[in-house]
Amino acid sequence: MLNQQKADDDLLKVYGKVIAIVVLIILVGILGGRYVNTAPNLTSQGLAFEHNRLLNVLAMVRSQWLASGRPNKMLLSWYDVAPNVLTKDKSNNNAESSKNGRLDASAQIDNTEAELVGTNNWIQLSSNGWPLVETYDEDGCRQLWQQLLAIDVNELGLTVVYQAEDKVCRFTSANQASLSYQLQTGRIIYLAAE
Repeated sequence: MLNQQKADDDLLKVYGKVIAIVVLIILVGILGGRYVNTAPNLTSQGLAFEHNRLLNVLAMVRSQWLASGRPNKMLLSWYDVAPNVLTKDKSNNNAESSKNGRLDASAQIDNTEAELVGTNNWIQLSSNGWPLVETYDEDGCRQLWQQLLAIDVNELGLTVVYQAEDKVCRFTSANQASLSYQLQTGRIIYLAAE
C-alpha cells in the first residue's frame, strides 16, 4: 500500500508539472498572438506620423510660396531649419555645425545629404501653390516625397503608385494603409489599415 501511495504522489507531481507547462504555453501563445497582431499597426502608425509631417511641410511650403510672391518654382532649403545639419567649412575643410558654429571633428558629411538638405532642391508649384512632380509617374512621386520629407520611400517600405487620370500620388505601406497626395488640389487623404 505504501508503494501505491508513493506512485500516486509521483503521478500527481508529474500531472501538476504538465498542467503548469500547458498554462505557461497558453499564456505565451496569447501574448505572442497579441504582438503579431500589433506589428502591422506599428507600420500604420509610421505612415500616420508621415501624414502629419507631410501636412506640416505642405503648409510651410505654401506659406513660403505666398510670402515669396507666388513663384512657379521655389527652392526648398531644409538647411535653414535643421540645426544639426553639417556643412564643410571651405577655408579649413573642417565639419562645422550650421547653427551654433562649433566644430565637430568626429562628424562625417555625406554629399548626397548635403545636396538634398541645403541646395538644389527646387520644386515646381501649381498656380495654387501646391508642389508638383517633375515627371508624372512613380519616379516623380518618389522624388517629390524625398524633396518634401527628406526621406526615401524605400526606407519606409512604401509602395508608390501614380494615378494619371486623377493626378494622384499614392503611397501604400505593407499593411495597406495609404496616403494619397492630389497634385491639382494639394489635398492629402490618409486611409488607415483595417
